[in-house]
Amino acid sequence: MDLFTVSLFYLMVPGVLMALIYDKYTQHQRWDSFRYALMSVVFGVIAYLVLQLIISSWQLLYGIRDTKNINWYWLSIWKVTSQKDGVYINPIETLGGSLFAIPLGLFAVFLNKKRSIQNFLIRRGISNKYGDDNVFFRSVEDMTANNTSAYIFLPDDEKIIHGDIVYFNESKETQELGLDLATVYNSEDGSVIFRTNHIYVSKPFGNIIIFKDMVPNEDSENE
Repeated sequence: MDLFTVSLFYLMVPGVLMALIYDKYTQHQRWDSFRYALMSVVFGVIAYLVLQLIISSWQLLYGIRDTKNINWYWLSIWKVTSQKDGVYINPIETLGGSLFAIPLGLFAVFLNKKRSIQNFLIRRGISNKYGDDNVFFRSVEDMTANNTSAYIFLPDDEKIIHGDIVYFNESKETQELGLDLATVYNSEDGSVIFRTNHIYVSKPFGNIIIFKDMVPNEDSENE
């Protein structure tokens, strides 16, 4: 393993930590090996940029009275791309970048959850894409934003489940939901089949219909 490869390894350590946190706690399309490596490098650069900003801000604050004589400290990681044979990376810098990678990774998860960037781009007309989320996740999150109560219609089983959605997930073949304080109805006559404190539902794609409220039919009201 040459020095350049070792230098790249040090660069990616904070990025791998951020990528692991982001991948673990956000909903997105599965990353392949190339995408994971790319995101690790990007996250690593972000972590080192934040570390550099903090160091430079501290130097500026400490030497504000005589800025011309400030001996600016630059992270050794920035020299990796300019020297083909690699450079010596200070382990303290890697440790510092790794420590900042944890809160930065959680902040990236927070931004993803709030969809701040996507919503800003959509409002400005720059993009019409909602990130990697699909309609299933978006619909369930919007329905349960203020009140987790919702209805689950299972047409194949002729059942309607009403309860508080607490868990939801989607795999390659199925959609899953977990509901608290659930009541299971017969969809044909509306009779109660049973009630339970918690119920788990798993169905193939296209076999679950989720809706928020049951609105009375206007035609039936007029009869």
